[in-house]
Amino acid sequence: MADAEQHVGSEDALCECRRGWEELKPGENPCFHRTRVHPALIKHIDQLTGGQEGLRFLLPLCGKSLDMKWLQEKGHTVVGVEFVEKAAQHFFEEHGIKPTVSEEPSIDGGKLYKGLDGKISIYICDYFDFSSAACGQFDAVWDRGSLMAMEVKDQKRYVDLTKSLMKPGARYMVETFECSEGQGQSKGHGHEPQHHHHGNEHTQAHHSHGEGGEDFITGEQIGGLFGAGYEISCLEDKNSPEDEFAKQHGYISLIYFLKPK
Repeated sequence: MADAEQHVGSEDALCECRRGWEELKPGENPCFHRTRVHPALIKHIDQLTGGQEGLRFLLPLCGKSLDMKWLQEKGHTVVGVEFVEKAAQHFFEEHGIKPTVSEEPSIDGGKLYKGLDGKISIYICDYFDFSSAACGQFDAVWDRGSLMAMEVKDQKRYVDLTKSLMKPGARYMVETFECSEGQGQSKGHGHEPQHHHHGNEHTQAHHSHGEGGEDFITGEQIGGLFGAGYEISCLEDKNSPEDEFAKQHGYISLIYFLKPK
C-alpha cells in the first residue's frame, strides 16, 4: 500500500519505501509482494461483483499487485492508486504492457499510467489527494490491507474518501491481519502486512504500521467506520490452504465483506 504517505507514515518511512523500490529491478519483488493472485479474491469474486461482468474496480495503494491483471482478464476495468511511481512502472513492464503516461490535472503533482486501452490505470499520488474528479466512481473496491496501513487517526478519513469513490450499491472487500499463534507478540504484531501493500503491494510498506497504524482492526471497528448503512460479514477468519504467503509471513488473513443495506 503506498500512498497516503504524507498522511499515514513519517517522511523517513516514505523515503525508505521509495528507496526500496528504486533499488529493485524489473522482476524483483519487495518482501510484501504476493507472487500469486490473492486466493481470497479468486474465491470470493462472485460475491464482490454480485455476479456482474464489466465492473469498475478500485484498488487503493495497489503497488504492482497481480490482482489488477487478473481482474482485467476477467473483463473488468481496474484503477489502482499508488504513491511510488516505480511500482507502476514495474507493473506494466512485467506484464509487457506499454502504458501511456500523462499528468493528471485533477491531482496536484499526480500522474496517470494507462494501459490496454484504459482497462488498467494506475494513478500516482497520495491516496488522500485522489477523488472522483479523476475518474468517477467504482462498482467494487478490493482493499488488500490498505485500511490497516492507515494511522488510526486517518482511518475514518480513509473510509469516507473510499465511500465517496463508490457508486450507490458498490461492494467492498477488505483484508486485515492478525498475528498467528506462536509469534510471541500481541495480536496484530509480527505479521508483515504493513510491508505489504494490496500488493496490493502496498507500497504499503510505506505506511508502516510502526508509525501509528493499528496492526489489528476488528470487523466491529470496520463496521463502525463505514456506518449503519452497510452490512458487514466475515468471509474468512483463518488462512486458506492456498494462502502460503500469509503462512510464510506469520499472520492470519481476515477477509471482511461490506455492502449497502
